[in-house]
Amino acid sequence: MASSSSNSSEVTPPWLELPREMTTTILQKLGAIEILTTAEKVCTTWRSLCQEAAMWQSIDMRNEGNLWEMPYDLEKMCRHAVDRSQGQLIDINIEYFGSDELLLYISQRCPQLRRLRLVLCYGVTGEGVAEAVKNLPLLEELHLYYTYIDNEAIEAVGRCCPLLKSFKLNNHGYKLPHIVCDLEALAVAENMPELRTFNYLEIKCQMKACKPSLTVVLILNHLI
Repeated sequence: MASSSSNSSEVTPPWLELPREMTTTILQKLGAIEILTTAEKVCTTWRSLCQEAAMWQSIDMRNEGNLWEMPYDLEKMCRHAVDRSQGQLIDINIEYFGSDELLLYISQRCPQLRRLRLVLCYGVTGEGVAEAVKNLPLLEELHLYYTYIDNEAIEAVGRCCPLLKSFKLNNHGYKLPHIVCDLEALAVAENMPELRTFNYLEIKCQMKACKPSLTVVLILNHLI
């Protein structure tokens, strides 16, 4: 009986028999928070995989609960994930948390970043975005939802990110005057020569009204 018990305890868990590449793919689908708080603690093999820089070329971090009641600091955790990428980070998505300091931290350590997506990051300002993009000359996609950025910051993005091809901006809820919207649209038209995709909620609202503004026409002509 003792021998039987010993043999059963030495049976390899089924997930350890998977090819290393397949395990990496599965772990990457979990998201950064799940990897750091749960997955890497399952076994030594998974922990080893979670330490590899290749695992962190893409980071997806979302605050899906009450930020103030969480048992961990999301900004600190995000910095940890960025550090693990060893500068190889290409794509990052941050939702419902963040600050100018975090954005600058990311940009200073990951100059190869190609895609940046911020959703409801109320701690991020236009000034913070303008400062961060100085370190991101390879950025190709910048998507900002309910994260405020003004025309001056847009101009900075255009100057610092000459390869930018996709720019999505939703400032809805921050301001309503169409003249401000026009200034931001003009900033896009004049400073983003390689742009192929432009999505701006407030511009869509203008177009659905009566007639598009001059700057909207400039934008559309620029993208054709």
